Amino acid sequence: MLVETYIKKHLGREVSHKKSVGTGLFAAYQVVLDNGDTVFIKTQTQANQQLINEGIELNILGETIHTPKVLGSCQHSLILEWIEVANNPKLQTQMGLELAQLHRHTTKYFGFAFDNKIGQIPQLNGVNQNVSNWIEFYWQYRLLYQIELAKQNKLINNNEYQQLLEVESVLPNLLDNNIKPALLHGDLWSGNVLSGKNHPYFIDSASYYGHREMDFALTFMFGGFSNEFYQSYNSVYPLDADFDKRKPLYMLYHYLNHLNIFGSGYHANVMNCHRFLSHNPIS
Repeated sequence: MLVETYIKKHLGREVSHKKSVGTGLFAAYQVVLDNGDTVFIKTQTQANQQLINEGIELNILGETIHTPKVLGSCQHSLILEWIEVANNPKLQTQMGLELAQLHRHTTKYFGFAFDNKIGQIPQLNGVNQNVSNWIEFYWQYRLLYQIELAKQNKLINNNEYQQLLEVESVLPNLLDNNIKPALLHGDLWSGNVLSGKNHPYFIDSASYYGHREMDFALTFMFGGFSNEFYQSYNSVYPLDADFDKRKPLYMLYHYLNHLNIFGSGYHANVMNCHRFLSHNPIS
């Protein structure tokens, strides 16, 4: 179906003009409607729940932080309000404050109501499993899945596979049983935050309830977050004392994910995280 068909179906409007805007995984367009409004639309030919779920996540996050308004969704399309990017000198501070607000939201169990994706890779969320222990959830539904996938994809050898499996045994030294589920963005790198004139807009989430420190891993890996971001977060919701020591543990998940998506260029990062965790466990 054409973009025009989805616009008519969900918004009841005609398309005056459309322009392709690259997002990587989907066909995406900036669309000017016949009434002069501008919207953003993602489309896919495959029929699945991914764009519907993305809209659900944005609505959930949008109850606390700024996200683009969801205007319509179906198995083949997701329509959002168009965000005009602008210079905002307060952006980093606002991002930290909003993320701290988001992380205050908690629930009884880790995971989410549905599985989603982190980039191109399935992200299993322990649906209906009622997992209340973060160590169990992080190993079973985050690290182990990615490790097994890397082995299956022949991106790690048998020795490296065994070494990565050893991470499970050090998790009790790195994490305690008092970690509470926090609502996460889940894929927080700089490209997934738009600079609005008055505040940030968070997009392209991979949300679930997990340890709040997970949301910082990508910020260390790929940059784009200044000291103001971390300081503003800590000003309202201070991070735990051992936060810095746990960075490699949570970066490992994302490096494994990048290894499985992009290939061997991330192999060294994965094994470096393993070496750090093996030699510097928190006592």
